Parts: sequence; structure tokens; C-alpha cells
Amino acid sequence: MSMRKRVKIARRKPIEEAEVIVIPMIDVMMFLLFFFMVASLAMVVQSGLPVNLPKATTSNDHSSQNITITIMQNNKIYLNTSPTTVEQIKAKLESLKVGENNLVIINADKHVEHGMVVAAMDEARKAGVTHFAIATDRG
Repeated sequence: MSMRKRVKIARRKPIEEAEVIVIPMIDVMMFLLFFFMVASLAMVVQSGLPVNLPKATTSNDHSSQNITITIMQNNKIYLNTSPTTVEQIKAKLESLKVGENNLVIINADKHVEHGMVVAAMDEARKAGVTHFAIATDRG
């Protein structure tokens, strides 16, 4: 009599199909959406260039800025962020279709001569602008 050992061979478990877990992916996508929304809102607040503004205790915040005319200390002029001259302000505002209902913010450095600010406002009036605001810092 011979003794035979029976060897049990374990059967392989059936391979489970891979599942995509969607909930964490949705959480990550929502986080990215909120992050980019907040980041883009923070970048839109100021459409002009930074200058050293004069201070006024009664100044108001203008959150709905339409057009910004920036006059730097060295008398360089920018319409929003593109460089321009006093003579070109009227033509550029007309090409932007700025009219009576638009608000133009004058963002002039405190060391700029008053005549330069008046000349810029006068050219904007020639383009049909009637609403102006002078940007100041709270102080």
C-alpha cells in the first residue's frame, strides 16, 4: 500500500473589477473650482496701475469700476493698463464705446499737476463721459 498524499491546490479567487470612486474626485474638483473663483475675484478688483494716491477721510470704495485713467508721477498716462497720451484718450474711449452711463475713475498720483488731471478729464468728456470719480486712499 502506498500512501499518496493529496495536495490541495488553492483555487484562485476571481479577480474583482476595479471601481472608480467618484466622491473624492468630486471633492477635489469642487475645491479647485472654489479656489480659482476666489483667486480670480481677487485679481479683478483693481483695473488700474498702482500709484501713490492722496488720502481723504470721506473717500468711497468703487467696486464696479468701468474705465480707469491712471496718471503716474512722471506724467505717463494709462487707460486701464495700456499706455496712452492725453490726445489719444478721446479716440480710445470712443473705441471702447464708453458713454454717459459709464464711470471713469481718475487714478492720479498725488504729485501730478492739476492741469494734467483736468486735461485727461476734458478729453474723456469729449468722448461722452459724464460720470467721474477721483481715486483716493482712506486715511
